[in-house]
Amino acid sequence: MKNLGRLSETEIEIMEVIWKLETTSVTVNRLMEIFKAKDWKTSTLSTILKRLIEKGFLTKSMSGKTNYYTPTLTLSEYKKYETQSFLSRLYNGKAKNFIAALVEDDELNQDDIAELKEWFARKDGKE
Repeated sequence: MKNLGRLSETEIEIMEVIWKLETTSVTVNRLMEIFKAKDWKTSTLSTILKRLIEKGFLTKSMSGKTNYYTPTLTLSEYKKYETQSFLSRLYNGKAKNFIAALVEDDELNQDDIAELKEWFARKDGKE
């Protein structure tokens, strides 16, 4: 997968809305309607969308005088990318190291561990 930029909380919020829309592309006006409670100016949203293009998350096309923004990847692809990036940065690219850290820090209790064992057994086709 291509190297994407890191997303701010606001950028993630916008991307999540774009990913959930039933259309393949979205306009600034549509996003302004959705984020009406934020009381953003059009220029603010346009700046954020420009950053999302620069970071590789959106592309922009024009039809008449209207810009259409289209995601370059799905939410599922983004989650996979972020997971791999997180593991690479903090756990030498290994999920095992992450899980070990959770166990060592008492973040996983015995029920969690049992549930994970069951999940792995199903994944391996042992159940």
